[in-house]
Amino acid sequence: MKKVIKNNYKIAIGIIIGIVLSVTTTYAIDAYIESNKVSFDNKHTKTNNVQDAIDELYERSGIHKEKWVDKELNGADPVLQDPLIPVEIKPNGEVYYANLNSEWYNYSEKRWANAIILVDNPSNTNYEVGDHIKEDDIESYFVWIPRYQYKIWNLANTDEYSKVILGSELADNELYKLNSDARIIDIKFGSAEKIPKMNESEAAIDKYYTHPAFTLGDKNLNGIWVSKFEIGYKGAKNVADASVDNSDITKVIIKPNVQSWRSIKVKNMFITSYKYERNLDSHMLKNTEWGAVAYLSYSAYGLGSEINLNNNSDYKTGYSAVANTPRDSYVSESSNSPLKTQPYNTTIGYLASTTGNISGIYDMNGGSWEYVAGCIEDAPGESGFDTIDLSNYMNQGYIDKYSKSNNEVSYNHRILGDATGEVGPFYRYQKRNNGILVTNSWDGGWSNFVISENRSDNGPWFCRSGWSDGNALSSQFAFFSHGGEARGGSFRISLAINS
Repeated sequence: MKKVIKNNYKIAIGIIIGIVLSVTTTYAIDAYIESNKVSFDNKHTKTNNVQDAIDELYERSGIHKEKWVDKELNGADPVLQDPLIPVEIKPNGEVYYANLNSEWYNYSEKRWANAIILVDNPSNTNYEVGDHIKEDDIESYFVWIPRYQYKIWNLANTDEYSKVILGSELADNELYKLNSDARIIDIKFGSAEKIPKMNESEAAIDKYYTHPAFTLGDKNLNGIWVSKFEIGYKGAKNVADASVDNSDITKVIIKPNVQSWRSIKVKNMFITSYKYERNLDSHMLKNTEWGAVAYLSYSAYGLGSEINLNNNSDYKTGYSAVANTPRDSYVSESSNSPLKTQPYNTTIGYLASTTGNISGIYDMNGGSWEYVAGCIEDAPGESGFDTIDLSNYMNQGYIDKYSKSNNEVSYNHRILGDATGEVGPFYRYQKRNNGILVTNSWDGGWSNFVISENRSDNGPWFCRSGWSDGNALSSQFAFFSHGGEARGGSFRISLAINS
């Protein structure tokens, strides 16, 4: 009997020792990872390539370290797939390979998740967690827009609402003084399992509505990866070099301080985007996807106000006007005028981001105006599409389809979530030269709806953002239209990876 008691005592002591060792190991590993993680704000400390050893230690010890998830996203965390590499970008623009077990994004703190795609032949083919990634090795930057619902404040579905109110004459540079009906948009995140797809018939004032940008054909997405900057033309040294009307995925570059790819037909934009990373379901950014980014930028998780104008007259990506207010101080300037325009990785540059810091999306106000994949059905215009191809891509979900309209103020033809009809009421003002200007009350941007036929300054394809010298007319909520021709606009790419 005494022997049994002794053995039981040994067993109990062994259990206690095992628990102590397990807890000690857990805290030691956690402390090591925390001391070596890449911090958004603090100085980076290299991990000395020990992450694999740490992971093996966890596996052998039976202790499982889960990947970082942002509880605020409610399951709508970033979906990664080769060749996307998760990164953290320091305020000065340096890029580090993110540790997935660390807090590499936090939407409550307005730090959006970023990822990159490397060039075909990078100087380092074995980048690992914690490594500083050379800028020359990066081909493209993308930012994660998590799946969300937003609270409807305006359905914009009546003829009465779409009427235009006539206003008094105003000088062009006085438009920024107009009262704004802009508001902080109430958003809540959730995975496809937690917030299902909804039809417009289910939408109601003061009710949450699942944004349509997170449905692509028959895919319900946990989010989308969106180009951090306008698409650039690889190797271009000036505006003329980057004004090329063709489809060539080898020329795609999505980086700061590069020449925006402009003067390209919509079909060539679309095909280039579609073929860019087919395994990631790459496609030209849709009008509803633009709306999803714009709404998030005006929420508690984004800047919450109008982003600064990219006033770089050389059409370089990622720049910001020095004067964030008032708008009449904006001047279109080249990158050789540092007192008037600043790059993305500066205090002024951050204000041209959707988050007010370097983790957000740039060039959504000014720079080059951008075509988006949103068009009136059976109206390809001068895009290069024929009606059959246009219809096929619309049916697959790659191009937002709008009903026929011959009126540039038919805001009730909107798609909920596309940041057009919902961001009224709209006003028509007379410019000093007696031309007609339609502007909305959200930051005073353009608000001309698409029309079925081509006219001098209107057409069936949606355009967003505005011009580097757009002053009060440019905004992340600005929308207008063209015929799809190679007219000077740029574009973006979106990635739709299923979880």
